[in-house]
Amino acid sequence: MQQLSLFLFCMKKEEKAYIRSMNWKEKLKWKLLIILIALIGILIVWCAGKAGERKAVTEKEILRAYAQKENEWASADTEPLKQTELQQKTEITDEVLEEPSIRVVLMTNDYESYYHSEISLEFYGNYEMNGAVQQKFSSGDKITLKTGCQELANGSLMLLPENAECRITITSLKRGQGAPSYKGNLEIYEDDNGMHVVNELPLEDYICGVVPSEMPASYPKEALKAQAVCARTYACVQLKGKKLEQLHGQVDDSVSYQVYQNTEESAASNEAVLETKGEILLKDGKPIQAYYFSTSHGKTSTDEVWETSSPSPYLKSVDCTYDSKEPWYQWEVLVSEENILKNVQDLFPEVNQIENVEIMEKGEGEAVLHLKIETDQGEKSFYSEYDIRSVLAPVGGEIIRQDGSSVKGGKLLPSAYFTMEKQTDNAGTLIGYQIKGGGYGHGVGMSQNGAKGMADVGKTYQEILSYFYNEVEMGKVQDIVKKENP
Repeated sequence: MQQLSLFLFCMKKEEKAYIRSMNWKEKLKWKLLIILIALIGILIVWCAGKAGERKAVTEKEILRAYAQKENEWASADTEPLKQTELQQKTEITDEVLEEPSIRVVLMTNDYESYYHSEISLEFYGNYEMNGAVQQKFSSGDKITLKTGCQELANGSLMLLPENAECRITITSLKRGQGAPSYKGNLEIYEDDNGMHVVNELPLEDYICGVVPSEMPASYPKEALKAQAVCARTYACVQLKGKKLEQLHGQVDDSVSYQVYQNTEESAASNEAVLETKGEILLKDGKPIQAYYFSTSHGKTSTDEVWETSSPSPYLKSVDCTYDSKEPWYQWEVLVSEENILKNVQDLFPEVNQIENVEIMEKGEGEAVLHLKIETDQGEKSFYSEYDIRSVLAPVGGEIIRQDGSSVKGGKLLPSAYFTMEKQTDNAGTLIGYQIKGGGYGHGVGMSQNGAKGMADVGKTYQEILSYFYNEVEMGKVQDIVKKENP
């Protein structure tokens, strides 16, 4: 079109000069030629327009046919499947969006304190530091933070990962696996007591760090799945806890809550967590206190061992012989008078002599509920299973287990399920007490080795959980989150 216009323009200029020298016949021929050229141009433009219309119509027809085909696909027998897939994708997305995070306070070596004097970090992946100092770290970078450092001038800092696969190893910490590494955010705070560290991460990632630390990954899958559900349920209850609020956390990584990242994650335990994703135990629509312990002595106990004012209906004493072949199922130890005296003096410094120790009461699961110790300063009574196990701690003593193996005693008696016999020398002087007991741990809820034994004989994780917890039902973390945050 542009070429045609230019041609006509040039022709028009030349026409003016040439026409002056032409006669009337030549002028007529010239005008007819110009008219013919103009008609040809108009014809070309009209044809191009029609071709464009046909192309547009063709494209519309293609799109219409494709749309019709889509409608056919949508109305075919595969529609329910495609809809189900869409729903599943939506559900998965919802779960990701609604999965709660948990804040874990990381203790020092041997779980002695919440406060660190020095924190050394190594990065595996890209991280960004937000605080008084803005800094980026790449995989392989290292940094050491000390009290009063510039990075903590504002009182806190946050280390944010680039993606979910990034990890930070705290090389200044020592756990069972060596230096532990953590997913999620790492937050460091400083106050007058020193620095404390909080690991914030998605709940499922946290459970992946708890399960192998609480139960050997070599245990059967159904036992690991039962452990995963218990650990997730317990954590769900702790999300509302305020005990560690001043430390900006909800749980710590010790036995006071659940052991976390003491043992390296494993494929077996991670698979158990994945296959029970989001599952928790409920009673009347609320998460239960899903207590668990290592080994029973043939029975489990109710929460009366902690002097609860209102016992939980789902924590009933049940017979348990599935762990009867475990070493800790039966044990005995001589606890010296010297040890008992020292343990009592830690609580009552005025005591100088132990005269007698007597079991006064046992509970439904045969746990000792009341221990009386006669001293030169009067009678001292102990009621909580923890206090009872502490005051009879066989520190340094030799504990003989039922398989003949021996273990050095620590700061707690293995359990509160025991009998005792007074030991004296020929002169009648108290030597100590021979204690015969069974089980390992507080004895409330699920026996972990009992779960292993049940899984070994073909029980599913649902059967295991319903055996140890009375009249509970399976629910989802996401449902609880929705109820609490409508």
